[in-house]
Amino acid sequence: MHEKIRIRTKTLYSWILITILILILYIFKRELFDITFLKSFVNDNRLMVITIYLIILSLIGLLFIPSTPFAIAGVILFSPGEAYILNLIGIITSSTIVYYFTQYLRLNKWIESRFPEKTIKVREALKKKVLPIIAGWSFFPIVPTDLIIYVASTLSIPYWKCVLGVLIGEGILNAFYIFSIDLLIGL
Repeated sequence: MHEKIRIRTKTLYSWILITILILILYIFKRELFDITFLKSFVNDNRLMVITIYLIILSLIGLLFIPSTPFAIAGVILFSPGEAYILNLIGIITSSTIVYYFTQYLRLNKWIESRFPEKTIKVREALKKKVLPIIAGWSFFPIVPTDLIIYVASTLSIPYWKCVLGVLIGEGILNAFYIFSIDLLIGL
């Protein structure tokens, strides 16, 4: 129990430190937050930015961090079509990592202890209709897509069904986010 409290405390302090650093940068280096500067930086360092963006998108699944903020950031950094494709690549990669490495990294024990009721409900539902459930779950932005991938992998549901379901659900959701945001901000 003390370990969980210590981890939560470290996480809180990390978030506070990151927020303070961003505020300091914003106050003293405001030009770093200018969209023109960001777009110029992305264009000048395209391969590096795309690589870092894809690495982040690929790893967030292991931390149950939603990809929505990254989809929004993608609209600022890239054209809508590029942002959409990069997000789908990141989502597929993230789902693949979760599918194959969750048990290897022993995250399955953490997930089952952290979300025991959800894990049981998902297992029961998946026994009935795999593809519609994974697609629907992936489309619904409140629940973590990575949880359904984890549970599907523990039930030995074929990888292709998991990826296809995620592509359908997340593909529709990300298309809505990315192209709507692009229309709203007129970039």
